[in-house]
Parts: sequence; structure tokens; C-alpha cells
Amino acid sequence: MKSFEKEAYGYIKDMFVQHNMIKRVVMTVISIVVMGFGISLFSVSGFGVDPFTSMNMNVAGALGIGYGTYQLIVNAIIIVFVVIVAHRGLIGVGTVINMVGVGYSCELFTGITTSILKSASENIAVRIALLAAGIIVLCFSCSLFFVSNIGVGPYDSLGFMISRGTKIPYKWVRVFTDITVILIGLIVSGGLKYVFQGDLSHINNIGIGTIITAFMMGPLVNFFSKNVTSKILDVDYARISKDVAFFMISGAMVKNRVPKDYNPAELNTSSDPFVVLNKLN
Repeated sequence: MKSFEKEAYGYIKDMFVQHNMIKRVVMTVISIVVMGFGISLFSVSGFGVDPFTSMNMNVAGALGIGYGTYQLIVNAIIIVFVVIVAHRGLIGVGTVINMVGVGYSCELFTGITTSILKSASENIAVRIALLAAGIIVLCFSCSLFFVSNIGVGPYDSLGFMISRGTKIPYKWVRVFTDITVILIGLIVSGGLKYVFQGDLSHINNIGIGTIITAFMMGPLVNFFSKNVTSKILDVDYARISKDVAFFMISGAMVKNRVPKDYNPAELNTSSDPFVVLNKLN
């Protein structure tokens, strides 16, 4: 019972007691709203969306339910799975905000953007501009979410969990999970048969935009994190790591590599993570 109480206390502290917590929560909420807007630009451009969104949109369409509602359900399942199987460090307030907010904000902005650009979106130049804007907006919002660092997104947490369990580098796990979710969306929506037929015009939510996000998001998110969002939160991003994946999970690494007899109540959440990590190495 005492062990459970310590774990519960540590879990609550991990989620709610962090340096500049109010500012981090505000930045996270803003990032989720902007993220929904960025995904809506992708969607309206007609060039495809990121892999996880493509699966959720295709499956939601096949089931006849709203994208926001379906994404909420999937994210909730992932979070429960990660908490039970992996460790608490990946899940935080930001994870919950992401779980609830991204899908519904995307639905809202897609409706608004579609109504405003109903005729213009047929123009190839406008579509390319929407795609470019979507890439920039989405990468900036992801950077703001990552740097706020109060929880990893549900889909990202699944990749980190697999990486920890298999010892496979996260970037390769991400390739595997991205391919998997794309295939799930294609199979459920019936798009896979069009792939074999070579008729790509009937494939929904997957296109050049999906490929671009797979290769460009990492470098662009890293650029925004290093030069823009880290300055908003006064975080020395370059000193912590050049790798955004490590930056996102650095807090979780600290919380989960401490000795078993370490009292979570003694954890100083404002201390330098490197100090803690170096003492443990």
C-alpha cells in the first residue's frame, strides 16, 4: 500500500508540478489549437495528411462517425495501454489536452476553411499554397507542444514505448508505426485495392503531403524548437539536445531511471535533468 501511495504521489507530481506550469499549459493549449488548424490546411489542400491523421480520418469515414470523436477514442485507448504497459513518465497534462483537442479543433477549422475556400481550393496553385502553409503551421505547433514538455502526444508515446521495449531507435520505430497506420487506413477505407490498381485518385487523405510530413517534419520541428519556441519558454533547447525526440522524453527518462528506493516526493522538478541523469550513470 505504501509503495502504491508513493507511485500515485509521484504520478500526480509528474503531471502537475513543473517549472512555469501555468505558462506551459497555456502554450500547450495554444499549440493544440494551432495544430488542428495546420491539419485542416493539409486536409483542404487535398494532398493528404500526416500518417496517424490519415488512418483516423479514413477509419472514421468508414464507420460513419466524426473524426474528432474517433481520434479521441483511439487516443484514449493508446493512453490507457501506455500507462498500464510502459511507465507514467510519458503521460502528462499535455497528453490529455492533445487527446481531446486535436481532432475537434481540426474538424472546426476544416469546416471554416472549406467554406471560405470552397471554389479557390480547386486551383492547383491555391492547393500547393495550402499544403505549404499546413506544413509550416503544423511543424510550428508540434514544436510548441514538444517544448512545453508536459506530456507526450498519445501516438508519439506509443512509439517511445515500443522503442524502449525493443531497443530499436525511435526513428525506425516511427517509420514502422507510420507505415502501419497508413495501411490500416487504406484497408478499412477500401483504398488498398486502388493502390494495386494504380488508381491513386480514389485514395482519401493520403498523398504527397503524407510523404512530405514523413521526411520534413523532424528537421522543421527541430528548427522551430531551437530558434523560436524554446525562446518563448526560455528553454536552452540546444543544450538539452539537438534531437527533438530526446527532448520530449528527457523528463520521463529522469523520472523512470531513478533508483527504486528513491522517494518521488523528494524529486526537485526544477532541477537540471542532466544533474540527475549524471548521478545515475
